[in-house]
Formats: sequence, C-alpha cells, structure tokens
Amino acid sequence: MATKSFRFSTLGFLTLEGVGALHASSTLLLNVTEHDVKEGKKLFISASMLCNAARAYGSGQVKPWCIVENNIDHKKYNLDARDKSFALTHDEILIGSAEFIIPAKKYIQPMLTIESGYILATGYTGSIAPFPKKSTSKIYLNNFRQI
Repeated sequence: MATKSFRFSTLGFLTLEGVGALHASSTLLLNVTEHDVKEGKKLFISASMLCNAARAYGSGQVKPWCIVENNIDHKKYNLDARDKSFALTHDEILIGSAEFIIPAKKYIQPMLTIESGYILATGYTGSIAPFPKKSTSKIYLNNFRQI
C-alpha cells in the first residue's frame, strides 16, 4: 500500500472586481492510495482545492470539480461533493473521493489523467468560470505486480 500526495497549481483569470489574475488561481490537492490486488490495482483518491476567489470577490461560493480517467480501460470517475461546497479551511474546499479498481495489463504502466476546475457562484450575478476553465495533469502509478 502506497499513499502519495500531489499538488497541481493552475494560473487563472476571472473578470470580476477584486479577483482578476491574482485570486482566480487554484491548487488541486490530491491523495492517491494504491493497493495491489489480484485483479490489478485498487485505488482510493480524494481531492480538495485551494482557491480564494470568493473571498477576494467579497461573496459567492467556489464549486470545484475533478474527473479522473485511467489509461487501461479509460473509465472516468467523477470526484463530486454532490452540489455542495464544504470548506476544510479558509481557502480549501473539499471536492470528493472515489474508489475503483484498474484491471491489470502486462507491459503497460498505469496512469491517471486528472481534469479539474471550478465555478464561482456569485449569487445574484450568476456563475462564472475562470480562464482557462480546466486544467489537465497526469499521474504515473507503480507498475502492476503479479499476486
């Protein structure tokens, strides 16, 4: 069992007073735990996001999202907080978690493609996404082990 933590920062821009380029940037915090099982790899992934766009704007709610896809069977997993925004600290918002198994394939190194982003729900003025709307990152996992 190996647990790895990752941080992916993305520069962003929001055309809102007080936000601009400085406060629209975000950081995805990802924890990946992998277990070698008979079928392949069992993964548990949890994600949260650091973003202070709502505080810089003065109101609103940051609604982050994250989608994980593996390179073996190309299944996508939505890490979702079910339309709720749960703050862990002043600027850290919980996205969600997923647990799944990647089937073993000989001679292929397992990899995860992570897409993430957020929407700032400002209330009376609507919702706005930063530019760029999403960021993409890749995580290479340990090779499959024969059990």
